[in-house]
Amino acid sequence: MYISEDRISHVAHQILDKLWGSDIVDFPDESRALEAIKASLTEYFSIADEIDSVVRKKLSSYSQAKVPGSRDWEILYQKFYREEAAKRKW
Repeated sequence: MYISEDRISHVAHQILDKLWGSDIVDFPDESRALEAIKASLTEYFSIADEIDSVVRKKLSSYSQAKVPGSRDWEILYQKFYREEAAKRKW
């Protein structure tokens, strides 16, 4: 799943605002905090994309799950996704 830089920035601003507005944390340097949140979100979506690619490639070799979106395909996708995420300790 591709997430645009604008969308990541929007979500990062919402996270920053929620943390600050809830008095959970005070930021000595708001711009550094925002960049750290953006970097974390970018890495998260990058890893999710990698896992998705590996799982889809694996599923393409299974004869019983040829139709993406079918019940069998979805069940195997979720199973393989969890396995791949566990391998990466993610």
